[in-house]
Amino acid sequence: MATPRPGTSVVTRETPQPRNAPTDTGVWFACGLSDRGPAVPTLIQSLSDFITKFGNRVSYSILYDAVETYFREGGSKAYISRVLGPAPVIAFKNFLDNAAATSLIIQAKNAGDWGNNLRVAISVGSVGGTFVITVTDVTDATVNEVSGDLADTAAAVAYGQQSQYINIVQGASTNDPVPIAAQALATGTDDRTNATDTQWQAALDKFTRDLGPGQVSYPGRTTTTAHTQLQAHAAAQGRVALMDSADTVTVATLTTEAVALRALSTHRYGAIFAPWVIIPGILPNTTRTVPPSALAAGLMSRSDAAGNSPNVPAAGANGQAVYAVGLSQAAWTDTQRDTLNTAGVDVFRIIYGGVRLYGYRTLTDPVNDANWINLANVRLFMAIQAKGGEIAERYVLAQLDGQRRKIAQYGGELAGMLLPYYEAGSLYGATPQEAFNVNVGPQVNTDSTIADGQLKAVISLKMSPFAELVVLELVKTRVTEAVS
Repeated sequence: MATPRPGTSVVTRETPQPRNAPTDTGVWFACGLSDRGPAVPTLIQSLSDFITKFGNRVSYSILYDAVETYFREGGSKAYISRVLGPAPVIAFKNFLDNAAATSLIIQAKNAGDWGNNLRVAISVGSVGGTFVITVTDVTDATVNEVSGDLADTAAAVAYGQQSQYINIVQGASTNDPVPIAAQALATGTDDRTNATDTQWQAALDKFTRDLGPGQVSYPGRTTTTAHTQLQAHAAAQGRVALMDSADTVTVATLTTEAVALRALSTHRYGAIFAPWVIIPGILPNTTRTVPPSALAAGLMSRSDAAGNSPNVPAAGANGQAVYAVGLSQAAWTDTQRDTLNTAGVDVFRIIYGGVRLYGYRTLTDPVNDANWINLANVRLFMAIQAKGGEIAERYVLAQLDGQRRKIAQYGGELAGMLLPYYEAGSLYGATPQEAFNVNVGPQVNTDSTIADGQLKAVISLKMSPFAELVVLELVKTRVTEAVS
C-alpha cells in the first residue's frame, strides 16, 4: 500500500457521484440494441451524447430514433441499458515484442461488430525509447485517436483507460511492442441475433433502484412478455412503465393486449400507448415511424422540467408534440376511442394539425380499482415515494430521544415535502389538513417499536384528479328574456 503523503489527486469520471438520492421523475430508462456502448446503464443528456457512447443509427434497432424523439420533445436525461446477445465478444488483436511474445492485447472498448472496423498501428515515438498508438476507423479512414509518446507498456495500459475506443491489457511480456502498420481488430460481435427475452430482462435488471424514479421502456417491443417484464420492473423499482402497442389500427388487437395486462398484479404501474408516431426522416422529405413510448417519455420529462407537478398530465394541451409530424394509423372514431380508453390504451391524436396525447390512464380496471386509474396520480405517488425515501434515509441510525423530538422532526420533514404538492393543487382539499396527514404519533411509534429501533411514519393523502371529460353547455335565450 502506498504511503499517505501531502498532495492532491485528480480523478476523472463520466458522471459525478450523486450527493443525494435521485428524485427526478422526468428521467427515461430505455433498453435497446445499439452499434456499440457499455454493458452498464449509462446516463445520456442529448442525442450527440448517445452517438458518442452508443454509436450512430443502425438499421436493426429503433433505439436511436426513439432517443432522438425523446430529446427533441423536451426530454432532459435518459439512462440507456444496451441489450447484448448471450455470447458477445470484444474485438481484439495481440501486439508482439521483438521476441514474438505478446506485449499488449488491444481490445475495442466494448463488444460488437463495430470493433472489427478499428485499426491500430504502433509507431516509433518522437522521444527515444517511446512508442505511439494510433487508432483509425476503416469505414472512413479517419484517425480516431493518437496516444502521444508512451514510455512503456504500463503507460500504454494507462492510456487505454482514458481512450474512447480501446482498452489495453498487459501481455505476458513487459517489453515494448515492435512498430507495425495498422492492424485490424477482429472477432467482435454483439450476438444480437440470438438475443431473447432473457437478455432483454438482464438489460432491464441493470436499472437498479438507486438510479431513482422515472419512466421505463423497451422502445418498439410489443410482446406480452416484454410488457409483463416492464410492469414487474416498475412495481419493484418505484417507476412507471411506458409500453408500446402493436402498430395497428385494429381496436380489438389493442384492447385484447391491454385487458390481458390488466390481469397482472402490477397493472397500476404501467400505461400503453397507440398509435405509433411519425417524425422527420434522416434525409429531406422523408419520415420515420417511432414507438409512442418515446414521445410519451419526452412529454413527461418536458412537463416536469417546466416546473409542473408530476400530477399534471403530460397530455391534452400540455401533451402537444413539437417534433412529431403525424401518426402511423388513421384516426379512430369517438366510439373506438372510448373503447380504447376504457381498456386503458392511451391514444395520440391529431388536434389542430399537431400530435397530442389524448389519454392518461394506467392499465388499472376502471370499475374494480378506480383509485389507481389516473396515470398522473401514479407518477405523483412515484415522486412522493422517492422524496419520502430520501428523507427517511437521513434518519437511519438517528438517536430516538424520550421527548420524541427526533420523531417530530421526521414527521415535520415529511409534511414539508408534501406541502408544495398541495400548494400546486396536486393534493386535494380545502386545507392542507384535508389533503394529507403525516402520522408519527404514539399510536404509530409506540414504546415497543422505538425499543425495537424502529422509526415509523404513516402518510395518508388525497390526490387531485384531472378533467378527462370537459363539458360545455350552450343555452340560447330569447331576446325578450333575461340571460340566466
